[in-house]
Amino acid sequence: MAREKMVGGRNVTAEGQKPYNRLIDDRGNWIDAQGRPVPPRYIEKEVKERDRMVRRIFIKAMKLKQHVVQVKTEVVLSLDEYLDALAGQHDTSWKGNAELITFDGRIKVEVKVNEALEFDERLQLAKQKIDDCLRRWTGNARAEIRAIISQAFQMDRKGRINVRSILTLRQFRFEDPQWRAAMTLISDSLRIRSTRRYVNFYRKDETTGRFVLIPLNWSALDGEALKR
Repeated sequence: MAREKMVGGRNVTAEGQKPYNRLIDDRGNWIDAQGRPVPPRYIEKEVKERDRMVRRIFIKAMKLKQHVVQVKTEVVLSLDEYLDALAGQHDTSWKGNAELITFDGRIKVEVKVNEALEFDERLQLAKQKIDDCLRRWTGNARAEIRAIISQAFQMDRKGRINVRSILTLRQFRFEDPQWRAAMTLISDSLRIRSTRRYVNFYRKDETTGRFVLIPLNWSALDGEALKR
């Protein structure tokens, strides 16, 4: 059935069964961007032609997107089946990145796993212990080390702490018990916020012998479900 809603006290229906089709009310009026009913006879010919053209190419784009989502799903399933079977032969499970190259060396499929890391509330406890160390080390700690430690906890414009900057603090092997306890807290507070997998396709350039990326913005479709 066509979808209906109320606009200005009138029932408004999307022609056909697609939500992106033209909106009309129960008197056959077209609904404009402000929700106002306009009789078709008052709409200029070029406006009608533009409306039809935009809807026509939009539908093509939506169909293409659905096809890409379906292909991506099939590709990911094929990769998972292959990698899981390979790992299973060695009594383990597959984790991490992979590069798969054809026998002739001309085609490569690359799987990259990107983990977004963050810290839990224990990071604040670690910072308190580090601050305590800095207070006690006054005059003894090298100025550049103090600067690195202070900068590590600075937030960016979005109010987030740079995970890598915090993790670099673990390279300093101070024997102070408070410092060592702080480093343990940092390690324990680290967790994976999200995991994202990228699949890239390459072909070998016959002239240069280098792999050339096939541009596909598949990552933008992460989380998309197939709409039937």
